[in-house]
Amino acid sequence: MKYFIFLLIFTKSIFIYANTENDKDLLNKQNSPVQNEAPGFWDGEWYFSWGYNRDYWRPSDIHISQKALGNDFTIYNVRAEDFPQWNSGVFNKELTEPQFNVRIGHFFDKERTWGLELNYDHTKYSTYIDQYARVSGTINGNYTDSIQLLTYDYFHYNLHNGANHVMINLVKRIPILFETNENFSLAGIIKAGAGVMLPHSENKVLGNTNYVGSKEWGNLFGVKNGWWQLNGWTVGIEAGFRFVVWNPIYIEFTDKEAYASLINIPVYQGVADQVLWMNELILSLGYTLDTLKD
Repeated sequence: MKYFIFLLIFTKSIFIYANTENDKDLLNKQNSPVQNEAPGFWDGEWYFSWGYNRDYWRPSDIHISQKALGNDFTIYNVRAEDFPQWNSGVFNKELTEPQFNVRIGHFFDKERTWGLELNYDHTKYSTYIDQYARVSGTINGNYTDSIQLLTYDYFHYNLHNGANHVMINLVKRIPILFETNENFSLAGIIKAGAGVMLPHSENKVLGNTNYVGSKEWGNLFGVKNGWWQLNGWTVGIEAGFRFVVWNPIYIEFTDKEAYASLINIPVYQGVADQVLWMNELILSLGYTLDTLKD
């Protein structure tokens, strides 16, 4: 009986002590300042935009190698233009037929000033027909160095579907007018990134047309074959303005300068190599989702 009474008193004392400590902890938590957790990387502002572009290409050299035909030559300072397709009958075309741009981005800091962006630019490259250019190298096993008229049959070279830039950009936003994402606010946008090129080649060289097959699942991507070829890399810098029309809707206008190196572009029984300098004007409509909004 004595042991039972002692155990009862001891157990009760422990419960009293535990409750007292819990009350102290609760009081300390109530009196301590509130600590805000730092935002995680995936918290913050997400955005999506869709737009269209105009492209301006600097003259470039195109090297052609067709060993089986005895051809290894370069065409110098080839001039080219874009092929926008959104400037007429855009509502009668498929959404992805004109030159378009897609952006999916994330401002990961609480101030919403630094972000990462997945960038897809569907640009198009089309050489001018009937331009004069210097052609130097071996054609049909014979050396040549002369000025040639690039007719449709002699040399017709397009990247219409297209000269696609797939990039990851680092983004910096600089507020100019009003707070970030307020209605009618304006911010400067600077982007720099790098990625890969996915060109779709359509060409005719010395009377021979190249075919890359049909646009179907088994033939979508390749290196020397396929509707799109993973055949190069690109780097670029972009700057412009983002105007919030009415949160979460915004308009973004930017000017982009990109450098692309294309290798092993399919031509008839051979490949082409080329370096591209592109200036691109982009107008996009976007939507914002902010997980840190007060």
